[in-house]
Amino acid sequence: MGDGQSAAEVLSAELAALRARAGNPSFRKMADRSGRISHTTLHEAVRGTRFPSWDTTREFVRACDADEQQWRRRWEELKGVPPEPAVPVEVAVVNTAAEPVLITAEPAAPEKPRRRRKYALAAVAFVVVLLAVVAAIVVPKLKSGALVDVGARIPGDNSKFVGDVTVPDGTVIHVGETVQKVWELQNTGSVVWHQRYLQRMDLPASPGSCRTPDRVLIGDTPPGDHVMVSVPLTASPAPGRCWIGWKMVDAAGAELFSTRRPVYVLVTVVS
Repeated sequence: MGDGQSAAEVLSAELAALRARAGNPSFRKMADRSGRISHTTLHEAVRGTRFPSWDTTREFVRACDADEQQWRRRWEELKGVPPEPAVPVEVAVVNTAAEPVLITAEPAAPEKPRRRRKYALAAVAFVVVLLAVVAAIVVPKLKSGALVDVGARIPGDNSKFVGDVTVPDGTVIHVGETVQKVWELQNTGSVVWHQRYLQRMDLPASPGSCRTPDRVLIGDTPPGDHVMVSVPLTASPAPGRCWIGWKMVDAAGAELFSTRRPVYVLVTVVS
């Protein structure tokens, strides 16, 4: 696992992010949706202390209305479950007085060259049309200097997460310790950012969680520029994992990119 993280820590962080995208429902509410698992077991799945079973992971994913098959593959990947072997094709052997005869399928008759050429030309024509459509949509946006986020509340607005400047995911901090989390963002749209904020998603924050301001100011940022956004974080009073998601909002608290994944801070609190 990257950055020395265990499989349990990686999966717990990804499940916590899934829950955040689902609106941060309470674990009791998730347990009610499942009807098969307790809220304490669901909460344990995001603590990262041990790798959750598939039954726990499945009920977590169902409670968040996510793709069960996709998460099954991800769970198996982190668990280290090998892919199912291909089923061997059996052939029948006819026993006679003479030597055994192996029964095999007759080879398919080769496709007529004319038909193959017809299919090849149709495939080439489809690719040409597809490329023309893509060019018609993307090239004008590139020439304008910015790609547009169709989920943005303001036409022409867009943003890009560049990276974590401080406190990378999985950083270990002590109970009550305060650190300064910094993200780097880029204004990739055509709208000047003014009086914008990163706002914590889980407001009001639950007791015992890591403490931060409810929101922090983003400095004025012209199109194309980068900006550093900083937030002080104080560790929870008890050991555990701390995940907090943040979304960009205006001065009134309205989200500006409702379809975008949040930026987040993820730390492990130890005594």
